[in-house]
Amino acid sequence: MSPRRIVLATAGSLGDLHPFIALALALEARGFEAEIATSPEYADKIRAEGLVFHPIGPTLAELEARLGLDRVALTRAIGRSSVFLFEKLLLPYLESGSRELIQAADGASAIVGATFAAGAAMAAERLGIAFVPVALQPAVVFSAYDPPRLQAAPWLLPARGGLGLALNRMTVAMARASTARWTGRVNTVRATLDLPSERRNLLMDGMEGRALSLGLYSPLLSPAQPDAPPGFAVVGPAHYDREADGPVGLSPVLSAFLAAGPAPLVFTLGSAVVNDPGDFYAESLKAARRLGRRAVLLVGPDGDPSVADGPDAIAVGYAPFSLLFPHAAAVVHQGGVGTTQQALRAGRPQLIVPYLGDQFDNAARIVRLGCGATLSRRAYRDRRVATVLERLLTDPVVEETATRLGVVAAQEDGAAEAADRIIEMLSLSQSERA
Repeated sequence: MSPRRIVLATAGSLGDLHPFIALALALEARGFEAEIATSPEYADKIRAEGLVFHPIGPTLAELEARLGLDRVALTRAIGRSSVFLFEKLLLPYLESGSRELIQAADGASAIVGATFAAGAAMAAERLGIAFVPVALQPAVVFSAYDPPRLQAAPWLLPARGGLGLALNRMTVAMARASTARWTGRVNTVRATLDLPSERRNLLMDGMEGRALSLGLYSPLLSPAQPDAPPGFAVVGPAHYDREADGPVGLSPVLSAFLAAGPAPLVFTLGSAVVNDPGDFYAESLKAARRLGRRAVLLVGPDGDPSVADGPDAIAVGYAPFSLLFPHAAAVVHQGGVGTTQQALRAGRPQLIVPYLGDQFDNAARIVRLGCGATLSRRAYRDRRVATVLERLLTDPVVEETATRLGVVAAQEDGAAEAADRIIEMLSLSQSERA
């Protein structure tokens, strides 16, 4: 076993990959060998950073073929139901993914795994090495004190005690009961790996019973709560937003546009929801023009740049958020936790239009912080968008709050803090970890 070799396992969109690249680079800077195990689609991006890559699971094309869905339909199916995510995308590949991880991590000292890299914990257990689970957003921690905002349970609100806390605990217990059916399927896979059965809930118990578990998100969104498991720490976001072999800076065309006039509104749907944009960009441009504002439209690599049909707008496939957002008057986005935290760090007001998963919860937390607003996808029409943005842009309290929080967020370095904690944990003996 190499005491300085660590395998990082993740699954999902770029929002799930980027924090792990940042963490891997932080570990490498401290003299460790950090390798990333994830979807085959990301091989070039990971290798471009000089990191070892291990393919885990099917390609996107293989998923689409098996399910009979194209990328748009797949994105919509995930947006409609988290059950689809678990029962169609995660559980069918749990055994094969676990075996691939066992092979990839053979000889490593630890596996660091994201919430939905479901086979990571079993692979570490089978190899007899340390496992560090990572939550990339508060929504997957399921604290009764600071519960996620769920469309199916709109009554969930932060609580310190009393009936509110009791209601939250009851709702969490109901969620645990409704997802307990997955435990049997997990135990079937565990048996094939010669591991004993356990009662751990696939959705809700990923952080339990670990010497170290990490919240790789901003404490501004949610600090560690009183019901967090022992060993859990919220260390801040791990930022990374480069393309594989792409330029570190903004493109000359985008830089020239930014320099040619006042701060624009920036509109983006991240890397997953951009597959199903609908009329988001058309309505966005009309809203910007209602306000007399310039617009930057991040339409994704497969998007239509012709949507920007005048000198007051520019459409580009990609731009590093960390470099673009500080130039924005406000950022309008889908609410992915990575996008949310980049806008938070830039100190800009946010309008969040959630589409799926944790995006509704991230939006609620930004509203709670006082530096943004949220609008449903159904209500996203130019007149309504312009009204909400005008309120954000003319409210001095929102601007002051966003700026003040940006100063705090800019000091957060979750990748460095997480790397230090992982290294410290590995320096302990097995009995000390227990």
